[in-house]
Amino acid sequence: MAGKFEASRKKKKKWPWILGLCILLVVLVLLLTQCNHPKPGIPTLIVQTPQKLSASATSEFTLDVTISDLGDARYPAMSMCVAFDSSRLEFLGVEEGNIFILSDENTTGQQLPDWSCNVKNSNDTGIINIMYLDMTGGKNAFTKELLADDNNVVLRLRFRLRGSVRPGDILDLIVEDAVFAASDETQSLAMTTGTLNTKNGRLVIGE
Repeated sequence: MAGKFEASRKKKKKWPWILGLCILLVVLVLLLTQCNHPKPGIPTLIVQTPQKLSASATSEFTLDVTISDLGDARYPAMSMCVAFDSSRLEFLGVEEGNIFILSDENTTGQQLPDWSCNVKNSNDTGIINIMYLDMTGGKNAFTKELLADDNNVVLRLRFRLRGSVRPGDILDLIVEDAVFAASDETQSLAMTTGTLNTKNGRLVIGE
């Protein structure tokens, strides 16, 4: 009887551990689900990618980076950091999108932003750091009033496939950081504060 009692007590001791493990797994699943599904009502920065690219493609291609919305502030600075596999992709540079910034120098009152990016360092590290900084402090800023549903391309990333690419490869472009900075920091849109959603890109390589 004593042996049966001891075995029963050991089984009971295992239950809290099993229950705790189940709860932990549920929490992890919920966290992963939230990461893959942007919060509604928050601006989302998206790396747009085609469904499939041929491994034999030799021509350059561009990927649009779009924004779904902006807040009510002016954003005199924007930066983003994108990680990619530089052993299979060659980054060729940043091209202009179709979202304007304010301008008091242009008769139309708007102009395209001038992006800063070090292409060589991007390929050396596999990290693309892109930045726009309005040196006027707000006269040449991003603003919601210049954003339209059919004109929401912030910038374009230009690449080519390297010879190392093989059919079946999946190449992720991961937004590691992104921010539209406002003069008032509390109005900035940023990944770190949960005020800016991001959606990564994924290139699937076919025959």
